[in-house]
Formats: sequence, structure tokens, C-alpha cells
Amino acid sequence: MIRATSFSLVALLAATTAYADTRYKTEFGFNYSNPDATSYETALGYDPISSVSSGARIMTDGGEGDVRFEYHINLAYSEGNAVSLLKLQEAGSTAVPSTMFNLTNKSDVGTNGRLTTILDRAWLSFTTESTVIKVGRQAITWGQGTVFHPGDFVAPFSPNATGTGFKPGVEMAYGQYLFDSGADIQAIYVPRPETVGGDVSRDASTLALRGSTSLGMIDAALTIAEDRGDQVAALGLSGSLAGLGLKAEIVDWKLASGTADPSWLISVMNFGSLGEWNTTYFAEYYHNGFGTTSSTALDALPAPLLKRMSTGQVFYAGSDFLALGGSIGVSPDIGITPSAIISLEDRSAILGMAANVTIGDNANLSFSLFKPVGADGTEFGGRETTAGSGIYVGASPTISFTATQYF
Repeated sequence: MIRATSFSLVALLAATTAYADTRYKTEFGFNYSNPDATSYETALGYDPISSVSSGARIMTDGGEGDVRFEYHINLAYSEGNAVSLLKLQEAGSTAVPSTMFNLTNKSDVGTNGRLTTILDRAWLSFTTESTVIKVGRQAITWGQGTVFHPGDFVAPFSPNATGTGFKPGVEMAYGQYLFDSGADIQAIYVPRPETVGGDVSRDASTLALRGSTSLGMIDAALTIAEDRGDQVAALGLSGSLAGLGLKAEIVDWKLASGTADPSWLISVMNFGSLGEWNTTYFAEYYHNGFGTTSSTALDALPAPLLKRMSTGQVFYAGSDFLALGGSIGVSPDIGITPSAIISLEDRSAILGMAANVTIGDNANLSFSLFKPVGADGTEFGGRETTAGSGIYVGASPTISFTATQYF
């Protein structure tokens, strides 16, 4: 039924452009990284790694009355040895499908070029004063985290992501009921196959129910889910105390093969000034219940951790992290965001600095610089591929630039 509905939805969207508005986003970017001598990339002959890219997102939305629709087509072209490295990694990947349908087309242009076309949004919704029903490829964000997102089960952003304007879309059925008090209940069903082109499987899909309400000065959200064959319960709280913004979340996993320690986070945020510059700053502690020690080689990681890393729900294999960061408004048109993610086990870190410059009503430039700090065999210095191999997989010093224009 969902398969037929999705195909019907695409046909319907194509036939309803007369009732729609279309917007455009264009981008041009450059990315450069310099792996160290013991890195996996250097062992493969990729040092340094660079790419240039350009792309366009075509965003169409419209409808009549309570019935609305939206679809996005994303076009991107990349050129550089980063593309050939990606192709090599894809060839050996065993990642499970993240969506029900493969709506991505990749056309290779020589060794170092690739043109990618994605239908990234394609949904139809029906809305009343108290209900929302939405079916198709869409995005949803749950959880309380600022940097880490243990309560966000569906396609979360990585902790050091910079381009967070559009979350990847997945096929989903979504429903929401709004109470007069402001509380609400949301439900989602994300069907997925276990293998590319296979049938939808309960062991690969996500079914979740989330309720949120206000308890005095505290906002609370409770989520119960079955995600890829495992049971999940999450409780998130947010509020303020003495002028500080506080957020906390605990996510308890009951695995089909046993139990794992829960993941949780605590986040504190405040506002201030640095001379004439307005600032925000935060600190977030995150415990990864699936995590292990940084001395554990990649091929010895526990199966539950490997599963969550392969689904893109866990990004670092360690257990305990501290994230620090903020933003500095140098002027109405210039913002700077320093950041640091620190492994509390071995004190390795990723240090970052990003800047955004608004150059017009619908145009901006963004720059970012990330540098890992830590010795080989640490969380961010790099984990060994196999014990004794002398080859490590970890972050590399990276600089990037992106120019964006909306029409």
C-alpha cells in the first residue's frame, strides 16, 4: 500500500504544478583535507583529498485548502579525488538501506567526477486545526541534543555537521494530534527493506509514538519506538533555571539480542556579550551507551555499536564526550561559531571554527575549519583498522567554503 501510495504521490505532484510555487537554491563549494601519514586514506594513496562542487535544489510546494504537497529535486556535481575515494568506499560498503526507495541517481563522469540527482522531498499532507497527516518522502527531527542526537532515530545529523539546512528525506507516514492545552501526540512509520531492492521488513523499519507537554516551567517529551528490531524508550526535558537554558535526555535501548546501557545527554546554554558582540554559548555532555574504549580496533567493535554506526545513528565509537561551542555576532551580517568535541576518555578532540557572511537578502558565504587533536589510537586521532596494522581511521584537518544563493 505504501509503495503504491508513493508512486501515486509522485504522479500527482507532477500533475499539480499549476497550484504550486517554486523556489531555487544554488551552491558552489570547495573542500580540502590533509590526512596524516598513518591514515587509512594515505595508505590508499589519497593525500591530500579535495573536491569542488556545485548544485541546485528545486523546491516546489502548493496545494488547495487543507491539502498540501511539497517536492524537492536536488542536483549536484562534484569533481576531485574525494569523489574517487567515495566510489572506492561505496564499492566495499555493506550499509543497510536508509530509505524504502532508492530515489538517487548517480552518474559517474570519469574517475573523479559524479553527477547526482535526488528526489529528496515528495509528500502529500492533510491538515485540520487539530490533526496533521503526511505521507511520502519527508524529514523529521526529534530529541533534545544541541550537538549529539541520541533521541533522533531517523537520519540525524552528525555532531560536526555544518550544512544542516535540509535534513535527508525518507519515506514515512506521519500523524500528529494537537490538544487544546498545547500538548501533542506524534506517530511515525518508516518502512525499509533489509537489503537494496528487497521487501519491507519490520526488522529494518521504524515505528514510533511521541507525546509532548508542558509541566509547569518544564517541557517534556516521551517517545516509545521499535527501531530496526530493537525497543527504544526516550525521555526528554527542557526548561530554564537562573537564566540558563537546560536540556536533558535519556534514551534506553532494549536490544533484540540483549540489553545495552542507555545513552543520555545534559546540555546547558546561555546568552551574553563580548564587548559589542552578542554571543551564545553552550556545553553538552553525552554518554553513548553503545560506546567502547578508544583502544578497540575497528574490526573488533561490538556488534550493537556497528549496527548503529551502519544505520547512521551513532557517529563516534567512544563512550563519553563533552561538546563546547557557541556563536558570536560580529555584525548583523557576520557570525562566527567556534566549537570543540572532546573525548573524555583520552582527551582527543575535534576543534572547529565556522563563519557565515550574509552578502545579500538571499545570498551568503560560509567557511569552516576542523582540526583533530590526538595521537594515533585515540578517538579523534584515529582508531586502528586491525590491532597491529599501523593504519588508522579518523578525522583529518579539513577546510571548506560554500557560496549559497536562493531565488
